[in-house]
Formats: sequence, C-alpha cells, structure tokens
Amino acid sequence: MAKYSIAPDDIQKIVMDVAQENGLAQIGIDFQAFVTTKGKDVIKVVKANECAEIVSNRADLVFVLIRQDVFDAVDEKSQYLWVRMALSTVDYDDEKDKIIIGCPMISVPIKFYEQYGETAVDAALLQNYTLEQVIEKEKEAKAAAKEEKKSRGKRKSGE
Repeated sequence: MAKYSIAPDDIQKIVMDVAQENGLAQIGIDFQAFVTTKGKDVIKVVKANECAEIVSNRADLVFVLIRQDVFDAVDEKSQYLWVRMALSTVDYDDEKDKIIIGCPMISVPIKFYEQYGETAVDAALLQNYTLEQVIEKEKEAKAAAKEEKKSRGKRKSGE
C-alpha cells in the first residue's frame, strides 16, 4: 500500500478554499493535498521538487500532506483552522522569484499552557521577538564592524 494517496474531494476543497482566502492561489502557487495514515504531523506542507513539477506539468507546486485519521476526527471548523495554520507558513518571495515554506514558530508546553493560558503564548511570542531583535542587532554590528575595517584598510593604503 502506498504511503500517500490523493486527498478526497472534501479535503482538497478545504485546502483550495484556504489558498484562495489567503491569496496564495492568486499569486500562482498550486496546491495538491495528499492523505496518509501515518506520521507525527497532522499537516505538513512541502515544496514539490523539480521532477514532480515536470511530471505533473504544474509549476510552483506545493504538497499538503494530511494525516487523515486525525484530520477526520475533528469538526470542519477545526479542519479549516488547521489548514489555515499550515498554509500560513507558505509565502512567495517576489525578489528571488521562489516559494518559501517555513516561518518562526512558538512552542509552549501543554502543562505550562494549561497553567498560564494566553500568558504562556504571549511569553513565547515575546521570547521569539526578542531573540529576533538581538540577532538582527548582532548582524548590524557585525556588518558595521566589517565596513569600518574595510574603510580603515582603504585609508592606510591611501596614505
């Protein structure tokens, strides 16, 4: 038995509806949903490789891999939310003309969330944003130091 199969029409419709809602379909990203009965992720989004795009004759193809038994265990509203969350990691970089999959994520232990609720989510978000800011400042300082060293080298050679 194959690991993946093409998703039933109802699941494919959810994926296509969400792609339309968030504008990904309008910018030319093509989605194909597959279902599986195994895996640790309920929904996984992956860019199709070049061979898959050639064989399918579909450019900018993205696969949405869904663990069907888990997906079918919840109501349609939850299914839409899960697909929206998964597709929120997909973006298109106009400058580089390529699809980007992935974005910063937060992780909150369930026990911690049960104790602190939304405060736990806020703390995780603050942690990510603060880390991003510090890393960005480090990059800027490194670039400035590199530029300073470069300009000092030009001054010495010009004297």
